[in-house]
Amino acid sequence: MQYKNTRNMEKSILIKRPSTVSGTFYPDNPDILKQQIKGFLDNATVEKHQLQVKALIVPHAGYVYSGPVAAYAFKLIEDYSYEKVFLLGPSHHFSFDNLVSCAKGYWQTPFGEVEQLSKSDFPKLKSKKEIVESSEIHEQEHSLEVQLPFLQTVLDNFQIFPLLTGNIIDYKKISDILLSIYDEKTLFLISSDLSHYLPYNEAKMMDKVTIDAILSNDIQQFNEYGSACGKTSIGILLNIADKKQWKSKLLCAMNSGETSGDKKQVVGYASIAYF
Repeated sequence: MQYKNTRNMEKSILIKRPSTVSGTFYPDNPDILKQQIKGFLDNATVEKHQLQVKALIVPHAGYVYSGPVAAYAFKLIEDYSYEKVFLLGPSHHFSFDNLVSCAKGYWQTPFGEVEQLSKSDFPKLKSKKEIVESSEIHEQEHSLEVQLPFLQTVLDNFQIFPLLTGNIIDYKKISDILLSIYDEKTLFLISSDLSHYLPYNEAKMMDKVTIDAILSNDIQQFNEYGSACGKTSIGILLNIADKKQWKSKLLCAMNSGETSGDKKQVVGYASIAYF
């Protein structure tokens, strides 16, 4: 399988974000990485849907742990075409309110460069104080970066708009802001793991509560009982899905005890699609 190239850019005037977690979360050798992703995709069995995929929830741990689950989501969009991917995920290093974007530039992976849009690319966002720009906050964060090699494998010629989500003051307002720049050639990709470091059986029960709330689009239930490190990112999507009347479908749910074998303390993962 060939990974698919992304757009060329005038790099001399743009910010370059090097891959931060290649060699740890995923291989830094492009050939090894390509084979690993191919293996994950080959093992993922998904039923193709006649309706276009509007959004995905995908895990973001090291590939050996969550890659087999993430592959179900990416396998589903192999035959689709998107011009932009709005990436939303949590920051594991900083605390802040609302959303943080990056300066315009491109992100580097072992597969090459991905064009990255900034707030300035969207005139409707110019006056929105709910989105601030900080390349520093994005610099060491893995939650969005780990999605890129999968995206480069299954999509052609796409741009990303990476947004880290903090404490959301007003979910409806944030959802409306993002929908104001959304079009039919855009994919929402929400990066989140589920429960963290619980015993295997307890994690399975906790993750079922979270997944059931997501699938029923029960925002109150999810806010009260859901367990996910990207909880605010998922919360934004639930509000968007409610407004757009998108329907969700569970593609795969496992935890690290099932993918890596250690069931003493596990992390939960799920891939969920919206149509």
